[in-house]
Amino acid sequence: MCSQGYQGALGQQCQQCSQGTTSGSPTQYPNTSIGYCQFCQKNYFMKNSAILPPNRRFLITESPATCSPCPQGSGNSSGPVSVGDETQCNTCQPNYFMTAGVSKTQAAQCSPCPFNSGNQGVNTAGDQSQCNQCQDNFYMTAAAQQGKSQSAQCSPCPPNSYSSAPSSVGFCTCFDPFALPLSANQKSCVCQSGYVGNVATAKGQNGCYQCGNNQFISGNTCVTCANGSTVNKDLTGCICNDTSDGTIAWSSNTNICQCKQNYYGSPDKASQGSSGSCKPCPQGSTSQAGSQTADQCSKPPSDNTNPTSKSISLIISNSILISFIFIIFY
Repeated sequence: MCSQGYQGALGQQCQQCSQGTTSGSPTQYPNTSIGYCQFCQKNYFMKNSAILPPNRRFLITESPATCSPCPQGSGNSSGPVSVGDETQCNTCQPNYFMTAGVSKTQAAQCSPCPFNSGNQGVNTAGDQSQCNQCQDNFYMTAAAQQGKSQSAQCSPCPPNSYSSAPSSVGFCTCFDPFALPLSANQKSCVCQSGYVGNVATAKGQNGCYQCGNNQFISGNTCVTCANGSTVNKDLTGCICNDTSDGTIAWSSNTNICQCKQNYYGSPDKASQGSSGSCKPCPQGSTSQAGSQTADQCSKPPSDNTNPTSKSISLIISNSILISFIFIIFY
């Protein structure tokens, strides 16, 4: 047998009932022909009943019920099962409030909720305060106020966040579970402290992630601390394991542990709590920053006389000697 909402002859494919109509449960109705589409769907009213001949000997053309949608925003709690008119539409659909109840000739009068507010549907007359929640993916900034005809005030969720019909003042939720919670001061989805990456753009995803062992956060990426250094507690940088005199303080610009100028050693091999990895060069010798062995310490040249000055002095001395010899002989 065909399921509810469908009809079809035995052995044939089931066809969906025409718009606005539906068939009954197959436990009660065989649903073997179009005439079994004899009910109206929810939020429709019935203008004409279905025709289902009780006996195949009568040449009566079968037809489904004729159902029309309820006027703007009005509806009903269940689809009609008998002929009527728009007064079968005696409630308001979700996200509408009721300005006037159903009458003998007219359906309930319903108006759309303002400012992206909404409700689950109402069945009595009221005002905008019936719109006491926000629609999906909006958050409530002010609650509805009865007696003042004021609906809930709702604002759209920031990108990469959502809400599900909130009924109280609050905020949306970021898709990413590792994003900072949204608040009056936090209006966008960004990764929590200690996390990097790009926040998830859909529910069920993770875009924020923690850095690995001994890595610090640089911008929006993870960088491994240099040899001989350890990441600090807030993950913003590293500290050289040997901080004694002679070691250059760790810098994010270089990310390296090395000796100062005029020192030598290997602080890049030091473990936490080490001291004295860098030793001063022997007295009178110097080295460049980053030197690792003693032979990189060198003494300055002992004779710093300018070669050009020495040549000029020699020329002058020779000139004086030649002049003296010339005086003796002449």
